[in-house]
Amino acid sequence: MYQVAHQALAGVGPLLDSLSQGRVPLYLGLPEAGLGARVEREALVAALLAETKGRLEVVKVHESGRAAFFEALASAQKDLHSGRSGALALVGAVDSMADSASLEALVEARLHLGRQNSDGRIPGEAAGFVALARPEAPKSLKLETTGVLLNTALAVEPRPFAQRGPSHAEGLTEVFHALRQDAVTGARRVDAVLACQPGESFWGTEFSRAYLRNTSLFPEPLRVRVAGEGLGDAGAGAGPVMLGVALHRARWRQDGARRALIYGSADSGRIGACVVEMIRSAKEEP
Repeated sequence: MYQVAHQALAGVGPLLDSLSQGRVPLYLGLPEAGLGARVEREALVAALLAETKGRLEVVKVHESGRAAFFEALASAQKDLHSGRSGALALVGAVDSMADSASLEALVEARLHLGRQNSDGRIPGEAAGFVALARPEAPKSLKLETTGVLLNTALAVEPRPFAQRGPSHAEGLTEVFHALRQDAVTGARRVDAVLACQPGESFWGTEFSRAYLRNTSLFPEPLRVRVAGEGLGDAGAGAGPVMLGVALHRARWRQDGARRALIYGSADSGRIGACVVEMIRSAKEEP
């Protein structure tokens, strides 16, 4: 898992080197307890801090799988608004189901996709980090802004996947409802929807039920891009990757299509979502 995080963290090295401020606060998302190898949290965090030569300071770690990145985003957003985290924070997540212990656990639980289980998941791994800053910070820090985090929403599903029973999608409905009722994110429909989920039918049913209760938030026609189609089940790591996909895709669509909703629902029932809007650079404007 460290190797995946190491590769992702290398991408923010130039950013950290360009900042004159002291240590940058880090909000980190990690795997949830359950399937997979046990995560040595302290060792992983220590390795990440050593990798950046003391430029990072861990503020909060969220161990909630596919919801972890969104919980980290919400924590960083709150601290930036209050001034606790200064002008800029780093938000990231890492997860892997590709090690032997995780693969064995997946097979033992009969959750892997195969000939005898067409409704299973493909194990994956991913990691990513994004810089989140206060509105006035990019100009003073001479940073290019690629998108705006409009809001986040969190909830807990009382009948999660881990219980192996039918879900009424109460948690995901709550998250979508919060975003729909918000003055900013609910002002108009989003242009794209991205899910951090693997490919099982459980997740499609969960989304469908929550969507039908909040249709005014979603685009028509509706198409959901699912992480499992390309990443497999990347757990917590799917969040930052799908955020990057959302902002990248927005640059190649029509002028008005810039807003995306991204969500992640963990096996244990923790759920998180955010709405982001792409910002074109001066070079891209007509």
